[in-house]
Amino acid sequence: MLFPFAMLGMDKLGGSISKSREEIKACNMVFYFLVGNVFFLSLISGSLLDELGEYFTHPRSIPSHLASAVSAQADFFVTYILTDGLSGFSLEILQPGLLVWDAVKSRTAGRGDEENPYLYSLPYFRIIPSVSLSILIGMVYAVVAPLMLPFLVGYFYLGYVVYVNQIEDVYETAYDTCGQYWPYVHHYIFIGIILMQITMIGLFGLKSKPSASIATIPLLLLTIMFNEYCKIRFLPTFRHYSVKDAVEHDEQDRNFGEMEINCENARSAYCQPNFATTKLHGIKVYFLAAIGFFIVIS
Repeated sequence: MLFPFAMLGMDKLGGSISKSREEIKACNMVFYFLVGNVFFLSLISGSLLDELGEYFTHPRSIPSHLASAVSAQADFFVTYILTDGLSGFSLEILQPGLLVWDAVKSRTAGRGDEENPYLYSLPYFRIIPSVSLSILIGMVYAVVAPLMLPFLVGYFYLGYVVYVNQIEDVYETAYDTCGQYWPYVHHYIFIGIILMQITMIGLFGLKSKPSASIATIPLLLLTIMFNEYCKIRFLPTFRHYSVKDAVEHDEQDRNFGEMEINCENARSAYCQPNFATTKLHGIKVYFLAAIGFFIVIS
């Protein structure tokens, strides 16, 4: 799948201050692209403009439309989970793309260079959105089609085995995430819960149970309030570096005599890519834009 790498390239050109920040931004964009392209576009049947026009003119019918569409597409998402699990995890173990790239590079541009490992750090921006989409699908279909849950359990079990092996024995650790992805994963799960509850409201309406639909609305509001509480209570922990850890790192740098060197490197480490005059900068922008446009229309 080329879209995650296209998003990562656009984030690099956007001027992120670190590799982790680039991958976090790419992870966020890839997740929303998958939700819109795989989940919602698969649910919308018929003419896209007609469906969207009906949703805008009759917003109260969105839960019922969502419930009916989700019920009709259960077989498709079961197939999607099986295909993504069996083929995706198999390709993850075999790494055919990187093997081909290493073979081509060693015989063309990289001929005569020193041998470098062709495997890189764990591609969080590609793995987390795909797994989060599976969690979202499982939450939505836990009420509509519970028979999908065994397939999801098998998917996550197989993914656990594969990625434990990849993290321990295959990928190199380029940086420590320090839990920076957890707020985003929490947000993705929150989106899945909200979609599940909206689907429940529409499903109870289709089953002619208005009392159950009305009783689900406070649950939706409580979920939103709990998410806001989590943002206030826990989100600052991930955004602000603790003084204790900062002091420990400073003492470690001072003991090894790296304090002045790190300060000098910090002053000149970041350069806005737009200000960097390179001949290939414009070519990269147009190339990545063309890749993104091709992926969207396909």
